[in-house]
Amino acid sequence: MFKYFRKLFNNLFFLLIVAFGTLANWQWPFYAWFGDTTINRFIWLGFFFIFLDIFFEIIFNSIKDIELVIENANFFRNIHKLSDGFRLLSKLILPNDLKIDFVVVGSSGVWAITVNDGGGNISFNGDELMRDNKILKGLFTQTLEKSYTLAEFLKKNLNRDFKVAPVIAFSSPKANLSLIPKIVRGVYISSRKDINSLIENTDVQLIDKKTTDEIYKILKSHK
Repeated sequence: MFKYFRKLFNNLFFLLIVAFGTLANWQWPFYAWFGDTTINRFIWLGFFFIFLDIFFEIIFNSIKDIELVIENANFFRNIHKLSDGFRLLSKLILPNDLKIDFVVVGSSGVWAITVNDGGGNISFNGDELMRDNKILKGLFTQTLEKSYTLAEFLKKNLNRDFKVAPVIAFSSPKANLSLIPKIVRGVYISSRKDINSLIENTDVQLIDKKTTDEIYKILKSHK
């Protein structure tokens, strides 16, 4: 979520620069410095519309970033409503610098969740996930790699094999998942509203409370 706040800050900074440029171009017109001719007035007007176009583009992009911040905040709030007994960690960094958005540990198993924002029609072309017929390149590979790496980390630290369930969760309510199966290439696909139900009602590997606490403690200390 931090990256979106950083983008919003950058947009605000550029917005102020463009606003200042637009105002300066209006108050001290180009032709006042280089002569009041038709061509100079045309250039002055061109600068004005260029600044205006950039201004509205920054506004539009900022609105999109605000929507993404809200979607991710809602996902964060929703996944924290998991039933008692499930332990949640966010932004877990693994030894090889792989970052997992959320890890959930509970009676149904260990879950590694990659969150993908943005809406659109989500489909599968046989190799990759797609949004509005555009490939979400590397999303499958990265999600699987994170789950395998987490499983290896747990085995190394607890001397026991754990199956880590990889999940791609779409945070936007505008993401249409009706065109795609619930599991694709061993990866669970979920919407924001269904993520808790998926975790609570799908038994990947039954884990008792003691083991849950051990896993959580190991991961939290690593974080």
